[in-house]
Amino acid sequence: MKKKLLSGLFIFVIIVVSAFATYENPDLVEVPKKNIKYFLKKIGIIDSFLIEEQKKKVINEKIKIKEEFFANSFTLEIEKIKSLNGKTSGLYFDNNKNLTIFTQNGEKIKKNKIEEINLPLNFTTDNEGGVRSVIYFNKKYYGLISRKKINCYYSSLINIKTQATIFDTKCIPDKKAVNFAGLGGAFEYFNNNLLISVGTPTHNSDVIDNLSQNTDYLYGKMILLENLENLNEKTSIKIFSLGHRNPQGLTKINNILFSTEHGPQGGDELNKIKQYKNYGWPVISLGTRYGGKSYDNKYGEKYENPIFSFAPSIAPSMLSNCPDNLKNYYNEFICLVGLTLKEMSLIVYLIDKESENLFAYEKISLDKRLRNFALNQEADLYNDEDGNFYFSADKDGIYKAKFKDFR
Repeated sequence: MKKKLLSGLFIFVIIVVSAFATYENPDLVEVPKKNIKYFLKKIGIIDSFLIEEQKKKVINEKIKIKEEFFANSFTLEIEKIKSLNGKTSGLYFDNNKNLTIFTQNGEKIKKNKIEEINLPLNFTTDNEGGVRSVIYFNKKYYGLISRKKINCYYSSLINIKTQATIFDTKCIPDKKAVNFAGLGGAFEYFNNNLLISVGTPTHNSDVIDNLSQNTDYLYGKMILLENLENLNEKTSIKIFSLGHRNPQGLTKINNILFSTEHGPQGGDELNKIKQYKNYGWPVISLGTRYGGKSYDNKYGEKYENPIFSFAPSIAPSMLSNCPDNLKNYYNEFICLVGLTLKEMSLIVYLIDKESENLFAYEKISLDKRLRNFALNQEADLYNDEDGNFYFSADKDGIYKAKFKDFR
């Protein structure tokens, strides 16, 4: 009885304090309800402070829809295995072949159970924010998330079990133009370190875009986290490369780093990432500004040329090594496979091993906004025993896919 009275008194205090904060700060109009729900979750009364109608069980679906897409030298077969209403931030298979799905609004889905991951109170989904990327390292999951304080939007990498912060970015200037869809979130293990892309979170702000050339900010950078035996707030963080807009794809082949990056209108890029190099954004781009004006397109010696630049835009999302059977088929080349949002295609990239230049690419249109590949516990593309790999499509679901009928 005493415990219930104390809990009730504590909730009343939260309501009063939150109401006062809301009165003093009109921007915090959502605070009282969120604070209360957060507290109720912490003491185990409710399951979620973010998701309005949390479902503890996912209904088993009987989905048997297979489609075949004919490419130049093979066929791609895909089959939907699960429906999803939202967007994913990470897909992982464990060593027991169980798939864990993370969503951008903060859900974790494993087997037939949905739960909310452990997110801080000031986590926000405003301005296309949320859990932008989930990284698995050393048997722990980390999330690149968007956050909001009074008059301050920023981003963090956190341990999503303990909420421990690995790093915070500075407040984003020009807060009215913030759009976290540009946050990046690609990652790769590199020389026993962790490499993470942090993009420029806007569509149309010169102030925010220019942060990619400012080394006082992490935005627009590939950042290197060193000494990873115990990833925490004391982990050394260094700028690996700069001048990036929104790199959502990053993979490593033979210790060579490749990345795909969103341009503005056109100018999406396939890049080879080198330490200490400047990739030019927003000074140089083959895309155009929203509104029609071109950027400078003379890269010169100061800025790194892309391996390839797409016009019109394809909106590249995740990039990975090719599935085993496709890699074996194209064994004379470095074989990469990428997903796209606007183009709604899976793209196979063939890169010459000697020159490391793009030799050819092939787009396979699937008519779906493709977001994430499923990875294994080493953060490589997951291949099951039948040669299937897996990917997500926005507001659609999870698919398994297989290249077959090589000609």
